Amino acid sequence: MADKPATAATADAPRESLGLRLRYAVFGLVFCVGYRLFGLRRTVIRENLGRSFPERDHDQLRRIRNDFVARQAETFAEIDYSRSIGAEELRQRVRLIDAANVIAADSRALGLILVGGHQCNFEWLLLRLSLELGPGLVALYKPLNGQLGERYFRTVRTRFGARLMPAKSVTKELGVIRDARALGMIADQVPRTSPDRYWTRFLHQDTAFFKGPERLGRALRSRLVYVSMRRLGRGRYEIELEPLTAGERLPSGAATERYVRVLERDIQADPAGWWWSHKRWKLAPPSPAAGGRGLG
Repeated sequence: MADKPATAATADAPRESLGLRLRYAVFGLVFCVGYRLFGLRRTVIRENLGRSFPERDHDQLRRIRNDFVARQAETFAEIDYSRSIGAEELRQRVRLIDAANVIAADSRALGLILVGGHQCNFEWLLLRLSLELGPGLVALYKPLNGQLGERYFRTVRTRFGARLMPAKSVTKELGVIRDARALGMIADQVPRTSPDRYWTRFLHQDTAFFKGPERLGRALRSRLVYVSMRRLGRGRYEIELEPLTAGERLPSGAATERYVRVLERDIQADPAGWWWSHKRWKLAPPSPAAGGRGLG
């Protein structure tokens, strides 16, 4: 169900509670010290941005870097605030647009594959969709190595009813989640351990992507839907559901390519919102003899 128009949603945005303001202050200080004083991930961020936006000058890239660090601090503050945020406040802070009526129109078991990216506050994206789908949403994820971190994020991510499943287990456990309406995943990670890769040009670089969402959609006859997320202001976002497929038969890689293009569109529109501190381009592209671009 879509929310009210953006102007009304902005006017109705709740005031920041003391707990949220304190979190913004604490995480802002931590990220400022970590990046400016200790230089954590500074080289990775600079190299990623330089390769991704060769047309931008030094001052423009510096502004993006500074905005990114500030936005990362906000995101972590908001993630921690997720432990106590209420459903109504979350609805006010994250507006949902579903112009194609995706959620209401498709009530089939596993009828939807929802894919997002590491853009803006993707943890709030999951929680907001959970308010619509509850236990009907199964989020695929990579478990953390540490027990404390794993327990923390499982508690946050399941607050409004969504279920979690390790991504590597999905093909073996489909029978367990046959009652779910949708599978959700963040699909722009490095496919380090997956042999099922799709190579394409992304942000001016040869980049590998998982073909898992596309293959799941084909196997389950599900619609592939991109969840776009935009920042409206501190602690306020907008997510929009954009169907990428409608059950039609597509050539191998076509659905993944559609996902890559809309993700790149969102990053170009808001560069500071993406996760530049991770080493996204670890993998070397295949040689022409091995198959070249566009092949898994």
